[in-house]
Parts: sequence; structure tokens; C-alpha cells
Amino acid sequence: MTMTKKVAVIGIGNFGAHLAVTLAKQGAEVLAIDSSMDRLEDIKDKVTYTVRLDSTEEKALRDQGLTELDAVIVAIGDDFEATLLTIVALQNIGVKRIIARATTKTHERILRHLGIEEVISPAVEAAERLADSLMYRGVIDSLELSSDYSIVEVSAPEAFIGKSLGELQLRENFDVNLITIKRVEQEPRLLGLRSRTVEKILGIPTPDMVVQRGDVLVLFATKPAISRMCNSSLE
Repeated sequence: MTMTKKVAVIGIGNFGAHLAVTLAKQGAEVLAIDSSMDRLEDIKDKVTYTVRLDSTEEKALRDQGLTELDAVIVAIGDDFEATLLTIVALQNIGVKRIIARATTKTHERILRHLGIEEVISPAVEAAERLADSLMYRGVIDSLELSSDYSIVEVSAPEAFIGKSLGELQLRENFDVNLITIKRVEQEPRLLGLRSRTVEKILGIPTPDMVVQRGDVLVLFATKPAISRMCNSSLE
């Protein structure tokens, strides 16, 4: 039997509220914590519990039983001092897993120096994805796994259309690894109604798969390798 995840989200701004509600929708038991009653009122019917308190006060946090939860997410936005004080307080009371939000690369480095291994930087990551989409032709989305490697979604280059993966030899020719292909298809409805558009994941790639117009290639590679592939004419 699957155990229900128990999570606290501290800081119910736009990001924290969306995260808390999403976790609750996915079946987690969510405790939302903020110093603003108005923010808590907005989501009180969408999460399990809400508590108004100052998260920089260690005693107030200790009284919430946070050490019994699977994770505590510090999602405070602009007030980095409050983030630091909250994290120190959580560490002092013995919280097992702390996930923290950073709004800049500098903040991320500071949090890691505090021993926080799981740092989320939504604004930074969004900026990096936008930069990738502008700099690398065909890039739709990307997830940076390290300073060298990323998982990238790329619109299939024109030169690839109609060719099989066996012909393309992506790893040999471009030093990229194809994880899968996403394809949009028209699926008929019952009773002769107009067909609907669905996105399908084609699973593990095989040499006989043929790339079609509109396909999205999900790749694991370095950004220079992605750039070479996207700009290739296969001549």
C-alpha cells in the first residue's frame, strides 16, 4: 500500500501556493505555512492544513511537528534573510529533508554552503530555458542536469524528415543520445465525431523508426552537440 506523502510548504506566494495546491492535487498531505492570513485564506480549501506563523521563529516551527514530515519546502521569494533564518531553524529542530527556493545563482550557492542539497531556482531555470530556445534553433524546452549535460526537446530538423533513426545515426554523427520521440497524432472519436489531437510518446527508440514532420526529439547531450545537430544539413 502506498503511503501518503506529508509535506510542508513555507512561503505561500505565487510559487509556493501553486506548489502546495499541485502537491495536494497529486495526493500529498500538505501543510501550508505563511505569516499572511490573506495568502492562507486563498488556498485553505485546497490543501490539508494551513498555519499562520513566523517561520524564522524556531519554537513556532517546532510546535508543528515538522520532523515527522517527508519534506519541508522553503518557498519564500524575495526575503532571502527570512529564507536563511527559516532554514537554520529547521535544521536546529532536526527536519530530515529540506528543499529550498533560490531566486539567484548567488543565493543558490549560499544555500548549498548551508548544506541544502535540493535547491530549486524556478526563475533562473526559466531564464535559462528561454536563452536556450533563442540561441539553439529548434529547442522547445530544456532541463540542465549539470554544467555540461542537458535533456533537451528539439523540433526535428528539416533534414531529418523521412529518415529512419538507423540512417541518422545520431550518436555516431552528432554525439547526442535520443531518449524518445514525441509525436502529435489525430485520433478518431466515437460516433464519427471530429478527430482529436493527442501527443504520444513513442517509447524506446528503434533503428526502424522514421522521423516525421512535427516530431519532437527528446535528447541527452551537451549544448554544443545539440547546436551541431540542429544546424546540420546532413550533406
